[in-house]
Amino acid sequence: MKNPSILIVLLLALFAPGCSGDTEQDPVIPKGDYEKGYFVTNEGPFQNGTGTITFIGEDGSVQQEAYKKANGEDLGNIVNAMFINGDLAYIVVNNSHRLVVVERSTLKKLAVIEGAAIENPRHFVADGQTGYLSNWGDPFDPSDDFIAVIDLGSNLVKQTIPVGEGPERMLISGKRLFVCLQGGYNHNNRVAAIDTELQRLIEEVQVGDVPNSLASDSSGKLWVLCGGKPAWTGEETAGALFRIDPFNLAKEEFAFEENEHPGLLSSDAGRLYYSLNGKTYRMDPLASSVPKEALPGLEGFFYAMQVKGGNLYGTHAGDFASEGSLQVWNVASGTLLETISTGIIPGDIVIP
Repeated sequence: MKNPSILIVLLLALFAPGCSGDTEQDPVIPKGDYEKGYFVTNEGPFQNGTGTITFIGEDGSVQQEAYKKANGEDLGNIVNAMFINGDLAYIVVNNSHRLVVVERSTLKKLAVIEGAAIENPRHFVADGQTGYLSNWGDPFDPSDDFIAVIDLGSNLVKQTIPVGEGPERMLISGKRLFVCLQGGYNHNNRVAAIDTELQRLIEEVQVGDVPNSLASDSSGKLWVLCGGKPAWTGEETAGALFRIDPFNLAKEEFAFEENEHPGLLSSDAGRLYYSLNGKTYRMDPLASSVPKEALPGLEGFFYAMQVKGGNLYGTHAGDFASEGSLQVWNVASGTLLETISTGIIPGDIVIP
């Protein structure tokens, strides 16, 4: 090489930091203390005190009263549900008539949605920039229940959609919102189907008594689990499971025995799970009837239950006045993986 300076430049370039394949990546900065993990909402004492949020980290750490730690204030009474939508989370506070908007990773409060269009709220779901909040209204008036439609950009209620008595859990399938009309202090037997483009009620589909939970399968079909009227009503009815086509609302019923009252329906990896008489059952959506045999090992009268990622998460409310607990089970082996203390009356398991 005639010019030695060129050789020097090439050598410097070869060994200069940042030019080889062994360079270190910029460290990933956590978004917040609650980025990696899941939540349990705790209702708190009925009519007094406050509900709370328990956070369980991927590393096994547990933070009680996580919202209060992040904001220096209580949520209110009763914390009924929580829904994660991207980087935000929405916490439903029933007796305080409010929906609290927080950053999902820090739980820092961003806004509170309340007012005349939020009355005894129960559950929340979101579809893009539109949120839906089920409301009982006056719990002693069966005719004033509604769904509040919320603009999530402005956090303002755009309109309300009247529905039958006792709207509870909801699920969005395609361009439709489905709402369990459980009955509030009474016993209803309908599922409301709402057009999310026109924001209007299409139909209230009759199902079994006391529809308490709903899920969708891998083919897009909607499943609604009905507990039936309990024996103490003097008009006991059997539970039922309904499969509904979300497009034409055609339905098919799967019956339970007369004294069977199932609840807590969820879905995972294409299968349905529910609780009945302290045992957990799994059903293939293509089956022609509900299963007769329970899953081995997965026993417990859960207050809330969810199956996700091959694990079952079930809560116990205990005496409803002191700390409850969350159990995590492996579904395949039926073994208990861990038991975690929670707040008072752990009622919703929120896994991103």
